[in-house]
Amino acid sequence: MTGPKMAVLGEAVRLVGAGTTAVFEFSALGFSRDDIDIQIISPSKRPVTARLVEEKGGEFRVEFTPTEVGSHLVEVSVAGQKLPAGPLVAKVYNSALIRVTDVGSGVVGQPCQFRVDASQAGEGQLEISINEGEVPNHVQVVGGGRCLVSFTPEQTKPHLIDIKFNGETVTGCPFVCSVSDTSRVSLTLRNLELIPVNEIARFHMGVDGSGSAELAVSVRGPTTELPVKVTGNIHSGFTAEFTPRDVGAHSITVEYNGHPVSGTPFVAKAYDAKRVFVGPLPKGSVGKTLQFMVDASQAGEGNLEITISARGHNIPTQVHPQGNARFAVSFVPIESTDHVISINFNKESVPGSPFLARVQGDSPHQILVSGPSLSSAAVGKTSFFTVSNVAGSVEDIEVNVEGPNGQSVPAQVKDTGSQTFQVEFSPRVAGEHRIAVAYRKVAIAGSPFSCKVYDVKAIKVKDVAEGIVAKPITFIVETSQAGPGNLEVTVNGGRVPTSAQAQGPHTYAISFTPREAIAHTVDLRFNGEDVPGSPFTCQVSEAARVVISGDGLEKVAVNRAAMFCVEADPSLGRPDVQVLSPSRRPLTVDVGVQTAGGYIVHFTPTDVGDHSVEVKLAGVHIEGSPF
Repeated sequence: MTGPKMAVLGEAVRLVGAGTTAVFEFSALGFSRDDIDIQIISPSKRPVTARLVEEKGGEFRVEFTPTEVGSHLVEVSVAGQKLPAGPLVAKVYNSALIRVTDVGSGVVGQPCQFRVDASQAGEGQLEISINEGEVPNHVQVVGGGRCLVSFTPEQTKPHLIDIKFNGETVTGCPFVCSVSDTSRVSLTLRNLELIPVNEIARFHMGVDGSGSAELAVSVRGPTTELPVKVTGNIHSGFTAEFTPRDVGAHSITVEYNGHPVSGTPFVAKAYDAKRVFVGPLPKGSVGKTLQFMVDASQAGEGNLEITISARGHNIPTQVHPQGNARFAVSFVPIESTDHVISINFNKESVPGSPFLARVQGDSPHQILVSGPSLSSAAVGKTSFFTVSNVAGSVEDIEVNVEGPNGQSVPAQVKDTGSQTFQVEFSPRVAGEHRIAVAYRKVAIAGSPFSCKVYDVKAIKVKDVAEGIVAKPITFIVETSQAGPGNLEVTVNGGRVPTSAQAQGPHTYAISFTPREAIAHTVDLRFNGEDVPGSPFTCQVSEAARVVISGDGLEKVAVNRAAMFCVEADPSLGRPDVQVLSPSRRPLTVDVGVQTAGGYIVHFTPTDVGDHSVEVKLAGVHIEGSPF
């Protein structure tokens, strides 16, 4: 029999759900039911019972109910001849075999992901909608009937995930993804960078808008978790309080509806000013260097401030780092009177402060010599000191100023009245100068005085470079040609703690750790004067800016080496790269180093299909990973 008398009615290839009746129709004019033979071949080759129904006008209907997923071939023979169109095909699927996993909670503005595995469900069309199509989603096929679905919620409400397979709703739908908006929570943590031990530390948490808000606050100290008391309500905000007991870093974490709030965990550094120890103060003499020790090694991180004064006037001091937060402090007394030493740690007085240093002097004429220039003076500037209680005239006072090599420095004595004289001189070189003061050929008590002349313009600052958040930034300050003096360093007005490490007799390594990606202002002062170029600006960027380039992330040929580049800050270490085949089998990956802080990655795919590429730095996925 030829083609026109045998024909398929309708589609020869049909999608059929498992457990439902598959129906095919065909015509065979002039033949009866007895002339027709039906054979159905299932994917497992097991026999499938079919029912043949004869319709009017030479038309026939084949019915059967498949239970196995896969293509079933329906062979129809009429009087020994097969249909010209070939076997009929029933592509059987089962939507109940689709598995949806990793549906968790999400955060507004941040991508959410879940996985759909249709590998056992057969052939068909997968339809995914979120909130009835209001929220766009992206499907990434990972091979083998599996896919990764991602979407970004923009509203704080449950997101309903509906999935259909060949028009049938997948079991378990709708899946619910709870969404929170952590940007609704504002924190005031800036005042907690440095906190005293055994005192209540508190911060405020504001929640914008109404509705439920589950806030969880935890504080982890150096050795244990601390109890936290939270009070308030969603309208006026919440206050969290805790009391640090140990010196060291305290990690503060705030979660909103189970998700970390931006800016946490925040590290607060607890200190104890009571654990700053000051060594014994020896008795001093006018014009002779007096030195004592300060040990802050057990007090934690912070700023140490030392001021020394006599009769209400501050005296220049020199602080010499000894390592491990220990310092030698020295000054030259200028009067035979008690000198007041005030020591603060993070603006708190240390135990025993203020201290008194006893300074003795002896003058047969009760003549007093005073003024900061007796102990410290600047190159190229007019310096002066005062000689008081003088009954005589200018001719009775003799002043000789000698430089480091014995050269004479001109000095001028002026009568200012009230038995007081002012002596002016201008040193030209840095170094120790000797000031001899005599009255009617007799040396004044304390004479000769040792004046340490400094040159702030000779300070050299090296390597104030750019930095990244949370990584210490170090620059070198060299003072060998500047003479003696006290170097003061503050970053962002003292809000960022600094530390100094002696690299040699006149070289110091200054370090600080930025916590924000903003320009940091570094102020350097030497003996109270700005160092040339100060303030310096240090640009600080985020901890990592990663850029991936190369055609190895697009379309590549099987069994041919693929390559792509990872550009990252070298300090973050070598990236961890994993490439997975469509069957989730890991491929051999070679990560090589290239110039300019980048890495070249090579791999050779052996299977056709989408490959998953994961790139991690310091154990964390870079932006966009997996690709």
